[in-house]
Amino acid sequence: MTTAYPPPQLTAFEGIRRIASGPPSLVAAKVREVLSKGEAAPVLVFDDLTGMQIDLDLRQLPEKSPAMPAQELMEPRSAGRPRLGVVAREVTLLPRHWDWLGQQRGGGSAALRRLIDQARRQSVGEEAKRAAREAVYRFMTAMAGDAPGYEEALRALFAGNAGRFSSLTSEWAADVREHIWRLAPAAFGFASSPLDGVIPFAKLEAVLHATGTAFGAAEIESAERITKGASGAGIFKITVDRVEYLLRIEGPPDGLRDPARQYTCMRIAAEAGVAPRVIYANAGHGVAIIGYIQSKSAQTKRAREESLPAVVTAVKKLHAAPLFPALVEYFEGVGMLIRRCQATRILPKNILAKYLKIYEELAAVYPRRDAELVSSHNDLNPGNVLFGSEQAWLVDWEAAFAADPYVDLAALTNFFAESESDKEVILQCYFGAATSDVHRVRLFLMQQVNRIFYAMVILNFVAAARPETKLTASDIKEAKFSEVRGELGQVSTVEIKILLACALLNGVAQDCQSSKFREALALMTIST
Repeated sequence: MTTAYPPPQLTAFEGIRRIASGPPSLVAAKVREVLSKGEAAPVLVFDDLTGMQIDLDLRQLPEKSPAMPAQELMEPRSAGRPRLGVVAREVTLLPRHWDWLGQQRGGGSAALRRLIDQARRQSVGEEAKRAAREAVYRFMTAMAGDAPGYEEALRALFAGNAGRFSSLTSEWAADVREHIWRLAPAAFGFASSPLDGVIPFAKLEAVLHATGTAFGAAEIESAERITKGASGAGIFKITVDRVEYLLRIEGPPDGLRDPARQYTCMRIAAEAGVAPRVIYANAGHGVAIIGYIQSKSAQTKRAREESLPAVVTAVKKLHAAPLFPALVEYFEGVGMLIRRCQATRILPKNILAKYLKIYEELAAVYPRRDAELVSSHNDLNPGNVLFGSEQAWLVDWEAAFAADPYVDLAALTNFFAESESDKEVILQCYFGAATSDVHRVRLFLMQQVNRIFYAMVILNFVAAARPETKLTASDIKEAKFSEVRGELGQVSTVEIKILLACALLNGVAQDCQSSKFREALALMTIST
Protein backbone atom coordinates (compact mmCIF):
# COMPACT_ATOMS: atom_id res chain seq x y z
CA MET A 1 0.00 0.00 0.00
CA THR A 2 1.38 3.44 -0.95
CA THR A 3 0.18 6.97 -0.27
CA ALA A 4 0.74 9.79 -2.79
CA TYR A 5 2.08 12.95 -1.17
CA PRO A 6 1.74 16.40 -2.77
CA PRO A 7 4.95 17.75 -4.28
CA PRO A 8 6.96 20.01 -1.97
CA GLN A 9 6.38 23.76 -2.25
CA LEU A 10 9.45 25.96 -2.29
CA THR A 11 10.04 29.72 -2.03
CA ALA A 12 13.14 31.51 -3.31
CA PHE A 13 14.48 34.91 -2.27
CA GLU A 14 17.09 37.16 -3.83
CA GLY A 15 18.13 39.05 -0.75
CA ILE A 16 14.84 40.17 0.82
CA ARG A 17 12.95 40.06 -2.50
CA ARG A 18 10.79 37.01 -3.14
CA ILE A 19 11.45 35.82 -6.69
CA ALA A 20 9.42 32.61 -6.89
CA SER A 21 7.10 30.36 -4.94
CA GLY A 22 5.66 27.01 -6.01
CA PRO A 23 6.77 23.51 -7.04
CA PRO A 24 10.51 22.80 -7.42
CA SER A 25 10.49 22.94 -11.22
CA LEU A 26 8.96 26.44 -11.27
CA VAL A 27 11.25 27.77 -8.54
CA ALA A 28 14.32 26.22 -10.16
CA ALA A 29 13.52 27.88 -13.50
CA LYS A 30 13.22 31.30 -11.85
CA VAL A 31 16.40 30.82 -9.83
CA ARG A 32 18.25 29.84 -13.01
CA GLU A 33 16.97 33.01 -14.69
CA VAL A 34 18.09 35.23 -11.81
CA LEU A 35 21.49 33.60 -11.55
CA SER A 36 22.04 33.92 -15.29
CA LYS A 37 21.66 37.69 -15.00
CA GLY A 38 24.04 37.94 -12.09
CA GLU A 39 22.18 38.16 -8.80
CA ALA A 40 22.20 41.44 -6.90
CA ALA A 41 21.98 39.61 -3.56
CA PRO A 42 22.39 36.02 -2.34
CA VAL A 43 19.69 33.64 -3.59
CA LEU A 44 18.22 31.40 -0.88
CA VAL A 45 15.60 28.68 -1.31
CA PHE A 46 13.32 27.43 1.47
CA ASP A 47 11.02 24.46 1.93
CA ASP A 48 7.62 25.93 2.88
CA LEU A 49 6.69 22.87 4.97
CA THR A 50 9.77 22.84 7.19
CA GLY A 51 11.08 26.40 6.83
CA MET A 52 14.52 24.94 6.15
CA GLN A 53 16.93 26.42 3.67
CA ILE A 54 17.72 23.87 1.00
CA ASP A 55 20.26 23.40 -1.78
CA LEU A 56 18.23 23.26 -4.97
CA ASP A 57 19.67 21.06 -7.72
CA LEU A 58 19.34 23.28 -10.76
CA ARG A 59 20.60 20.72 -13.24
CA GLN A 60 17.55 18.54 -13.54
CA LEU A 61 14.28 18.59 -11.62
CA PRO A 62 11.19 16.51 -12.43
CA GLU A 63 7.86 18.26 -12.87
CA LYS A 64 6.43 16.29 -9.97
CA SER A 65 7.97 14.59 -6.98
CA PRO A 66 7.45 10.83 -6.99
CA ALA A 67 4.89 9.37 -4.66
CA MET A 68 6.40 8.46 -1.30
CA PRO A 69 5.43 5.13 0.24
CA ALA A 70 3.91 5.35 3.67
CA GLN A 71 4.91 2.67 6.12
CA GLU A 72 2.04 0.40 6.88
CA LEU A 73 2.02 -0.87 10.44
CA MET A 74 0.69 -4.42 10.52
CA GLU A 75 -0.33 -5.97 13.82
CA PRO A 76 -0.50 -9.74 14.33
CA ARG A 77 -4.10 -10.85 14.38
CA SER A 78 -5.90 -13.82 15.89
CA ALA A 79 -7.67 -16.14 13.49
CA GLY A 80 -11.38 -15.54 13.00
CA ARG A 81 -11.55 -12.41 15.14
CA PRO A 82 -12.97 -9.90 14.74
CA ARG A 83 -14.77 -7.76 12.18
CA LEU A 84 -13.60 -4.25 11.20
CA GLY A 85 -10.00 -4.99 12.19
CA VAL A 86 -10.62 -4.95 15.96
CA VAL A 87 -7.77 -6.64 17.82
CA ALA A 88 -8.28 -8.30 21.21
CA ARG A 89 -5.51 -7.63 23.75
CA GLU A 90 -5.21 -7.58 27.49
CA VAL A 91 -5.71 -4.23 29.27
CA THR A 92 -4.90 -3.77 32.96
CA LEU A 93 -6.90 -1.15 34.85
CA LEU A 94 -7.74 -0.29 38.44
CA PRO A 95 -11.26 -1.10 39.75
CA ARG A 96 -12.41 2.54 39.54
CA HIS A 97 -11.41 2.61 35.87
CA TRP A 98 -13.45 -0.55 35.15
CA ASP A 99 -16.41 0.91 37.06
CA TRP A 100 -16.30 4.11 34.98
CA LEU A 101 -15.93 2.25 31.69
CA GLY A 102 -18.87 0.02 32.50
CA GLN A 103 -21.13 3.07 32.74
CA GLN A 104 -20.19 4.50 29.34
CA ARG A 105 -22.26 4.34 26.16
CA GLY A 106 -21.45 1.20 24.15
CA GLY A 107 -19.50 -0.40 26.96
CA GLY A 108 -15.89 -0.28 28.02
CA SER A 109 -14.29 -1.22 24.70
CA ALA A 110 -16.19 1.44 22.75
CA ALA A 111 -15.37 4.08 25.38
CA LEU A 112 -11.68 3.22 25.25
CA ARG A 113 -11.65 3.48 21.46
CA ARG A 114 -13.32 6.90 21.61
CA LEU A 115 -10.84 8.16 24.20
CA ILE A 116 -7.88 6.93 22.17
CA ASP A 117 -9.19 8.49 18.93
CA GLN A 118 -9.74 11.83 20.69
CA ALA A 119 -6.23 11.77 22.16
CA ARG A 120 -4.79 10.90 18.74
CA ARG A 121 -6.58 13.84 17.11
CA GLN A 122 -5.35 16.23 19.77
CA SER A 123 -1.84 14.87 19.49
CA VAL A 124 -1.84 15.23 15.71
CA GLY A 125 -3.15 18.80 15.98
CA GLU A 126 -0.54 19.80 18.54
CA GLU A 127 2.22 18.07 16.59
CA ALA A 128 1.22 19.88 13.39
CA LYS A 129 1.16 23.21 15.23
CA ARG A 130 4.57 22.52 16.78
CA ALA A 131 6.02 21.62 13.37
CA ALA A 132 4.53 24.77 11.80
CA ARG A 133 6.03 26.94 14.56
CA GLU A 134 9.41 25.35 13.97
CA ALA A 135 9.08 26.11 10.25
CA VAL A 136 8.29 29.79 10.95
CA TYR A 137 11.16 29.93 13.45
CA ARG A 138 13.67 28.54 10.95
CA PHE A 139 12.63 30.91 8.17
CA MET A 140 12.55 33.93 10.52
CA THR A 141 16.01 33.12 11.84
CA ALA A 142 17.46 32.84 8.33
CA MET A 143 15.75 35.90 6.81
CA ALA A 144 14.87 38.24 9.69
CA GLY A 145 17.33 37.45 12.46
CA ASP A 146 18.48 41.06 12.55
CA ALA A 147 15.02 42.62 12.06
CA PRO A 148 13.74 44.96 14.80
CA GLY A 149 11.74 43.07 17.42
CA TYR A 150 12.97 39.67 16.21
CA GLU A 151 13.47 38.16 19.67
CA GLU A 152 10.15 39.52 20.94
CA ALA A 153 8.44 38.12 17.84
CA LEU A 154 9.95 34.69 18.56
CA ARG A 155 8.64 34.83 22.12
CA ALA A 156 5.18 35.74 20.80
CA LEU A 157 5.36 32.87 18.28
CA PHE A 158 6.10 30.22 20.90
CA ALA A 159 3.66 31.77 23.38
CA GLY A 160 0.88 31.51 20.77
CA ASN A 161 0.19 35.27 20.87
CA ALA A 162 -0.92 35.90 17.28
CA GLY A 163 -1.80 39.59 17.80
CA ARG A 164 1.57 40.42 19.34
CA PHE A 165 3.39 38.43 16.66
CA SER A 166 1.65 40.18 13.76
CA SER A 167 2.26 43.60 15.34
CA LEU A 168 5.98 42.96 15.86
CA THR A 169 6.49 41.66 12.30
CA SER A 170 4.29 44.20 10.50
CA GLU A 171 7.15 46.60 9.67
CA TRP A 172 9.58 43.99 8.40
CA ALA A 173 10.64 43.82 4.74
CA ALA A 174 7.43 43.33 2.74
CA ASP A 175 8.22 40.04 0.97
CA VAL A 176 9.79 38.48 4.06
CA ARG A 177 6.83 39.55 6.20
CA GLU A 178 4.28 38.27 3.69
CA HIS A 179 5.96 34.87 3.54
CA ILE A 180 6.10 34.63 7.33
CA TRP A 181 2.41 35.55 7.51
CA ARG A 182 1.65 32.88 4.90
CA LEU A 183 3.29 30.24 7.09
CA ALA A 184 1.92 31.61 10.37
CA PRO A 185 -1.76 30.45 10.48
CA ALA A 186 -0.86 26.79 11.10
CA ALA A 187 1.71 27.85 13.71
CA PHE A 188 -1.02 29.50 15.76
CA GLY A 189 -3.50 26.67 15.40
CA PHE A 190 -5.77 28.18 12.75
CA ALA A 191 -7.42 25.52 10.61
CA SER A 192 -6.26 25.42 7.00
CA SER A 193 -8.45 27.65 4.83
CA PRO A 194 -8.52 29.31 1.38
CA LEU A 195 -7.98 32.54 3.34
CA ASP A 196 -4.39 31.49 4.15
CA GLY A 197 -1.86 33.50 2.20
CA VAL A 198 -4.61 35.78 0.85
CA ILE A 199 -5.75 37.61 3.97
CA PRO A 200 -2.96 39.46 5.83
CA PHE A 201 -2.15 37.41 8.93
CA ALA A 202 -2.60 40.45 11.16
CA LYS A 203 -6.28 40.49 10.19
CA LEU A 204 -6.88 36.74 9.93
CA GLU A 205 -8.40 36.31 13.39
CA ALA A 206 -10.82 39.22 12.82
CA VAL A 207 -11.76 37.84 9.39
CA LEU A 208 -12.36 34.35 10.78
CA HIS A 209 -14.62 35.89 13.42
CA ALA A 210 -16.47 37.77 10.67
CA THR A 211 -16.98 34.73 8.44
CA GLY A 212 -17.96 32.56 11.40
CA THR A 213 -20.54 35.13 12.51
CA ALA A 214 -21.88 35.68 9.01
CA PHE A 215 -21.89 32.12 7.70
CA GLY A 216 -21.67 29.84 10.74
CA ALA A 217 -20.08 26.51 9.90
CA ALA A 218 -20.43 27.00 6.13
CA GLU A 219 -17.15 26.36 4.33
CA ILE A 220 -15.23 29.13 2.56
CA GLU A 221 -14.58 27.69 -0.88
CA SER A 222 -12.27 30.35 -2.34
CA ALA A 223 -10.74 33.74 -1.64
CA GLU A 224 -8.94 36.18 -3.91
CA ARG A 225 -7.70 39.74 -3.59
CA ILE A 226 -9.52 42.21 -5.83
CA THR A 227 -7.67 45.45 -5.25
CA LYS A 228 -6.04 47.64 -2.68
CA GLY A 229 -7.02 51.30 -2.51
CA ALA A 230 -4.92 54.32 -1.65
CA SER A 231 -6.33 54.14 1.89
CA GLY A 232 -4.73 50.78 2.52
CA ALA A 233 -8.08 49.02 2.57
CA GLY A 234 -7.99 45.49 1.16
CA ILE A 235 -10.86 44.22 -1.01
CA PHE A 236 -11.35 40.47 -1.41
CA LYS A 237 -13.87 38.22 -3.14
CA ILE A 238 -14.83 35.15 -1.14
CA THR A 239 -17.13 32.29 -2.12
CA VAL A 240 -19.28 30.54 0.48
CA ASP A 241 -21.76 27.81 -0.51
CA ARG A 242 -21.23 28.84 -4.16
CA VAL A 243 -22.32 32.43 -3.41
CA GLU A 244 -19.83 35.28 -3.93
CA TYR A 245 -19.35 38.04 -1.38
CA LEU A 246 -17.04 41.02 -1.02
CA LEU A 247 -14.83 41.13 2.06
CA ARG A 248 -13.43 44.52 3.01
CA ILE A 249 -10.57 45.04 5.46
CA GLU A 250 -10.08 48.68 6.38
CA GLY A 251 -6.75 50.46 6.44
CA PRO A 252 -5.57 52.59 9.37
CA PRO A 253 -8.19 55.20 10.39
CA ASP A 254 -7.38 58.90 9.99
CA GLY A 255 -9.21 62.22 10.00
CA LEU A 256 -11.44 61.16 7.10
CA ARG A 257 -11.60 57.40 7.36
CA ASP A 258 -13.61 56.20 10.33
CA PRO A 259 -15.14 52.70 10.07
CA ALA A 260 -17.90 53.55 12.57
CA ARG A 261 -19.20 56.43 10.43
CA GLN A 262 -18.44 54.57 7.22
CA TYR A 263 -20.41 51.46 8.21
CA THR A 264 -23.33 53.57 9.44
CA CYS A 265 -23.50 55.26 6.04
CA MET A 266 -23.09 51.93 4.25
CA ARG A 267 -26.03 50.40 6.14
CA ILE A 268 -28.26 53.42 5.42
CA ALA A 269 -27.35 53.25 1.72
CA ALA A 270 -28.00 49.50 1.61
CA GLU A 271 -31.43 49.99 3.21
CA ALA A 272 -32.13 52.68 0.60
CA GLY A 273 -31.43 50.09 -2.10
CA VAL A 274 -28.41 51.82 -3.67
CA ALA A 275 -25.59 49.84 -2.01
CA PRO A 276 -25.01 46.07 -1.80
CA ARG A 277 -26.55 44.20 1.13
CA VAL A 278 -24.49 44.36 4.33
CA ILE A 279 -23.87 40.84 5.64
CA TYR A 280 -21.49 41.79 8.45
CA ALA A 281 -19.76 44.96 9.62
CA ASN A 282 -17.59 45.40 12.70
CA ALA A 283 -16.12 48.88 13.04
CA GLY A 284 -13.87 47.83 15.92
CA HIS A 285 -12.23 45.14 13.80
CA GLY A 286 -12.44 47.17 10.58
CA VAL A 287 -13.97 44.25 8.69
CA ALA A 288 -17.14 44.13 6.56
CA ILE A 289 -18.77 41.55 4.32
CA ILE A 290 -21.23 42.74 1.67
CA GLY A 291 -23.00 41.31 -1.33
CA TYR A 292 -20.92 40.96 -4.49
CA ILE A 293 -22.07 42.89 -7.57
CA GLN A 294 -21.08 41.62 -10.99
CA SER A 295 -20.58 44.91 -12.82
CA LYS A 296 -21.07 45.37 -16.55
CA SER A 297 -19.09 47.77 -18.68
CA ALA A 298 -20.30 51.34 -19.15
CA GLN A 299 -17.59 52.32 -21.62
CA THR A 300 -19.49 52.21 -24.91
CA LYS A 301 -21.52 55.23 -25.98
CA ARG A 302 -24.80 53.33 -25.78
CA ALA A 303 -23.97 51.86 -22.38
CA ARG A 304 -22.98 55.31 -21.09
CA GLU A 305 -26.23 56.85 -22.32
CA GLU A 306 -28.19 54.15 -20.48
CA SER A 307 -26.01 54.24 -17.36
CA LEU A 308 -25.97 57.98 -16.70
CA PRO A 309 -29.69 58.18 -15.80
CA ALA A 310 -29.29 55.01 -13.71
CA VAL A 311 -26.54 56.44 -11.53
CA VAL A 312 -28.37 59.78 -11.12
CA THR A 313 -31.46 57.82 -10.01
CA ALA A 314 -29.33 56.00 -7.42
CA VAL A 315 -27.92 59.31 -6.15
CA LYS A 316 -31.40 60.79 -5.89
CA LYS A 317 -32.55 57.80 -3.81
CA LEU A 318 -29.47 58.14 -1.60
CA HIS A 319 -30.13 61.83 -1.00
CA ALA A 320 -33.67 60.99 0.13
CA ALA A 321 -32.41 58.46 2.71
CA PRO A 322 -32.04 59.20 6.46
CA LEU A 323 -29.27 61.72 7.01
CA PHE A 324 -25.70 60.46 7.31
CA PRO A 325 -23.55 61.49 10.30
CA ALA A 326 -21.76 64.83 9.98
CA LEU A 327 -18.00 65.12 9.52
CA VAL A 328 -16.92 68.48 8.12
CA GLU A 329 -18.47 71.27 6.09
CA TYR A 330 -17.42 70.51 2.52
CA PHE A 331 -15.82 73.86 1.69
CA GLU A 332 -13.90 73.83 4.98
CA GLY A 333 -12.64 70.35 4.16
CA VAL A 334 -11.39 71.50 0.75
CA GLY A 335 -9.66 74.44 2.40
CA MET A 336 -7.84 72.10 4.78
CA LEU A 337 -6.67 69.99 1.86
CA ILE A 338 -5.30 73.04 0.04
CA ARG A 339 -3.36 74.12 3.14
CA ARG A 340 -1.97 70.62 3.53
CA CYS A 341 -0.86 70.70 -0.10
CA GLN A 342 0.87 74.03 0.50
CA ALA A 343 3.01 72.37 3.17
CA THR A 344 4.15 69.63 0.77
CA ARG A 345 5.43 72.13 -1.85
CA ILE A 346 4.53 69.71 -4.60
CA LEU A 347 3.17 72.71 -6.56
CA PRO A 348 4.97 76.05 -7.01
CA LYS A 349 3.78 78.62 -4.50
CA ASN A 350 2.38 80.99 -7.13
CA ILE A 351 0.45 78.18 -8.87
CA LEU A 352 -1.21 76.97 -5.69
CA ALA A 353 -1.97 80.58 -4.75
CA LYS A 354 -3.99 80.90 -7.97
CA TYR A 355 -6.18 77.95 -7.05
CA LEU A 356 -6.50 79.15 -3.48
CA LYS A 357 -7.86 82.46 -4.81
CA ILE A 358 -10.38 80.64 -7.00
CA TYR A 359 -11.46 78.52 -4.04
CA GLU A 360 -11.93 81.61 -1.87
CA GLU A 361 -14.07 83.27 -4.56
CA LEU A 362 -16.25 80.17 -4.74
CA ALA A 363 -16.53 79.83 -0.96
CA ALA A 364 -17.60 83.48 -0.67
CA VAL A 365 -20.65 83.21 -2.96
CA TYR A 366 -21.76 79.58 -2.83
CA PRO A 367 -24.81 79.00 -0.56
CA ARG A 368 -23.84 76.78 2.37
CA ARG A 369 -27.03 76.02 4.26
CA ASP A 370 -27.36 73.20 6.78
CA ALA A 371 -31.02 72.75 5.85
CA GLU A 372 -29.95 71.54 2.39
CA LEU A 373 -27.62 68.78 3.63
CA VAL A 374 -28.29 65.25 2.36
CA SER A 375 -26.74 61.80 2.73
CA SER A 376 -23.83 62.27 0.34
CA HIS A 377 -21.39 59.69 -0.98
CA ASN A 378 -18.79 62.42 -1.70
CA ASP A 379 -16.55 60.21 -3.86
CA LEU A 380 -18.47 59.18 -6.96
CA ASN A 381 -15.50 58.45 -9.15
CA PRO A 382 -15.97 55.62 -11.70
CA GLY A 383 -14.32 53.07 -9.41
CA ASN A 384 -17.11 53.54 -6.87
CA VAL A 385 -20.06 53.14 -9.26
CA LEU A 386 -21.01 49.65 -10.43
CA PHE A 387 -23.56 49.04 -13.15
CA GLY A 388 -25.59 45.90 -12.59
CA SER A 389 -28.09 44.40 -14.98
CA GLU A 390 -30.94 46.58 -13.72
CA GLN A 391 -29.49 49.49 -11.74
CA ALA A 392 -26.40 51.39 -10.65
CA TRP A 393 -24.83 50.50 -7.31
CA LEU A 394 -22.71 52.80 -5.15
CA VAL A 395 -19.81 51.33 -3.16
CA ASP A 396 -16.94 52.40 -0.88
CA TRP A 397 -18.30 54.70 1.84
CA GLU A 398 -15.04 55.98 3.37
CA ALA A 399 -15.74 59.61 2.39
CA ALA A 400 -19.50 59.56 3.07
CA PHE A 401 -21.09 62.11 5.38
CA ALA A 402 -23.86 64.73 5.37
CA ALA A 403 -23.05 67.28 2.64
CA ASP A 404 -24.45 69.59 -0.01
CA PRO A 405 -26.41 67.63 -2.69
CA TYR A 406 -24.37 69.24 -5.47
CA VAL A 407 -21.19 67.50 -4.26
CA ASP A 408 -22.37 64.17 -5.68
CA LEU A 409 -23.88 65.82 -8.76
CA ALA A 410 -20.61 67.64 -9.44
CA ALA A 411 -18.59 64.41 -9.17
CA LEU A 412 -20.94 62.71 -11.64
CA THR A 413 -20.57 65.67 -13.99
CA ASN A 414 -16.79 65.73 -13.70
CA PHE A 415 -16.28 62.00 -14.20
CA PHE A 416 -19.23 60.82 -16.29
CA ALA A 417 -20.42 63.75 -18.43
CA GLU A 418 -18.60 64.12 -21.73
CA SER A 419 -20.72 66.91 -23.16
CA GLU A 420 -23.09 69.73 -22.23
CA SER A 421 -25.99 67.45 -23.11
CA ASP A 422 -24.73 64.89 -20.57
CA LYS A 423 -24.71 67.61 -17.91
CA GLU A 424 -28.28 68.47 -18.81
CA VAL A 425 -29.25 64.78 -18.48
CA ILE A 426 -27.87 64.78 -14.94
CA LEU A 427 -29.86 67.89 -13.99
CA GLN A 428 -33.07 66.73 -15.66
CA CYS A 429 -32.91 63.28 -14.05
CA TYR A 430 -32.36 64.84 -10.64
CA PHE A 431 -34.59 67.94 -10.69
CA GLY A 432 -37.02 67.09 -13.50
CA ALA A 433 -39.22 69.90 -14.76
CA ALA A 434 -38.05 72.14 -11.91
CA THR A 435 -34.55 72.45 -13.43
CA SER A 436 -33.55 76.12 -13.57
CA ASP A 437 -30.56 78.34 -14.35
CA VAL A 438 -29.81 78.50 -10.62
CA HIS A 439 -29.41 74.71 -10.61
CA ARG A 440 -27.08 74.93 -13.61
CA VAL A 441 -24.98 77.66 -12.02
CA ARG A 442 -24.66 75.85 -8.68
CA LEU A 443 -23.62 72.68 -10.47
CA PHE A 444 -21.05 74.56 -12.57
CA LEU A 445 -19.51 76.23 -9.50
CA MET A 446 -19.49 73.04 -7.42
CA GLN A 447 -17.78 71.31 -10.34
CA GLN A 448 -14.78 73.58 -9.79
CA VAL A 449 -14.72 72.98 -6.04
CA ASN A 450 -15.00 69.23 -6.61
CA ARG A 451 -12.12 69.27 -9.12
CA ILE A 452 -9.94 71.13 -6.62
CA PHE A 453 -10.95 68.63 -3.92
CA TYR A 454 -9.88 65.62 -5.97
CA ALA A 455 -6.69 67.31 -7.19
CA MET A 456 -5.65 68.15 -3.62
CA VAL A 457 -6.41 64.63 -2.34
CA ILE A 458 -4.31 63.12 -5.13
CA LEU A 459 -1.42 65.56 -4.80
CA ASN A 460 -1.25 65.07 -1.02
CA PHE A 461 -1.13 61.32 -1.61
CA VAL A 462 1.63 61.66 -4.23
CA ALA A 463 3.64 64.01 -2.01
CA ALA A 464 3.54 61.44 0.80
CA ALA A 465 4.47 58.56 -1.52
CA ARG A 466 7.12 60.46 -3.50
CA PRO A 467 8.27 63.54 -1.54
CA GLU A 468 10.74 64.43 -4.28
CA THR A 469 7.92 65.07 -6.81
CA LYS A 470 7.70 68.73 -7.88
CA LEU A 471 5.21 69.83 -10.56
CA THR A 472 5.30 72.88 -12.79
CA ALA A 473 2.78 75.13 -14.51
CA SER A 474 3.46 73.34 -17.80
CA ASP A 475 2.58 69.97 -16.19
CA ILE A 476 -0.89 71.34 -15.47
CA LYS A 477 -1.35 73.17 -18.75
CA GLU A 478 -0.42 70.17 -20.87
CA ALA A 479 -2.62 67.64 -19.01
CA LYS A 480 -5.91 66.82 -20.72
CA PHE A 481 -8.77 65.02 -19.00
CA SER A 482 -9.41 63.01 -22.15
CA GLU A 483 -5.98 61.43 -21.69
CA VAL A 484 -6.96 59.82 -18.39
CA ARG A 485 -10.69 59.19 -18.87
CA GLY A 486 -10.07 55.58 -19.88
CA GLU A 487 -7.97 55.00 -16.73
CA LEU A 488 -10.52 56.33 -14.24
CA GLY A 489 -11.90 52.94 -13.22
CA GLN A 490 -8.46 51.95 -11.89
CA VAL A 491 -6.12 54.86 -11.19
CA SER A 492 -3.37 52.37 -10.48
CA THR A 493 -0.02 54.16 -10.82
CA VAL A 494 1.47 57.31 -9.36
CA GLU A 495 2.03 58.63 -12.88
CA ILE A 496 -1.67 58.34 -13.74
CA LYS A 497 -2.60 59.95 -10.42
CA ILE A 498 -0.37 62.92 -11.21
CA LEU A 499 -1.81 63.20 -14.72
CA LEU A 500 -5.36 63.11 -13.33
CA ALA A 501 -4.64 65.80 -10.71
CA CYS A 502 -3.06 68.06 -13.32
CA ALA A 503 -5.95 67.49 -15.75
CA LEU A 504 -8.47 68.42 -13.04
CA LEU A 505 -6.59 71.62 -12.20
CA ASN A 506 -6.29 72.44 -15.90
CA GLY A 507 -10.08 72.09 -16.19
CA VAL A 508 -10.55 74.50 -13.29
CA ALA A 509 -8.14 77.01 -14.84
CA GLN A 510 -9.91 76.93 -18.21
CA ASP A 511 -13.43 77.24 -16.77
CA CYS A 512 -12.48 80.00 -14.34
CA GLN A 513 -10.89 82.11 -17.08
CA SER A 514 -14.15 82.13 -19.00
CA SER A 515 -16.91 84.73 -18.94
CA LYS A 516 -19.26 81.94 -17.83
CA PHE A 517 -17.43 81.76 -14.49
CA ARG A 518 -17.79 85.50 -13.80
CA GLU A 519 -21.46 85.40 -14.80
CA ALA A 520 -22.03 82.40 -12.53
CA LEU A 521 -20.41 84.15 -9.57
CA ALA A 522 -22.57 87.22 -10.19
CA LEU A 523 -25.79 85.23 -10.51
CA MET A 524 -25.03 83.21 -7.38
CA THR A 525 -24.34 86.41 -5.45
CA ILE A 526 -27.74 87.77 -6.48
CA SER A 527 -29.66 84.54 -5.84
CA THR A 528 -28.28 84.10 -2.32
